Amino acid sequence: MEDSESWRAVGRFGAGQSITNVALFFGVHHSVISRLWKQFQTKQRVVRRPVGGHPRVTIRVEDRYIAIVAKRNRRVTSTRVTSMVTASIGKAITAATVCRR
Repeated sequence: MEDSESWRAVGRFGAGQSITNVALFFGVHHSVISRLWKQFQTKQRVVRRPVGGHPRVTIRVEDRYIAIVAKRNRRVTSTRVTSMVTASIGKAITAATVCRR
């Protein structure tokens, strides 16, 4: 949820709508609204949690390019596609990245 949507959700719940109705309106699970409300009650603000995990190596355009190269060269291994893509985009990627894209 965007920050503005989070504030709108808290406002709707504070105005008397049920958690379920607010969750249905925004298309999220009811636990999301519940956590937002608890956070608002304790901290008087609604902030997004930092997302964990490893940062992405490639952007969408590069992902698309990896897929195109792999489809054009169907009989080539992912290691070979990796070297082809690395040479053209100038960014080091692994064979595992090629397999995931």
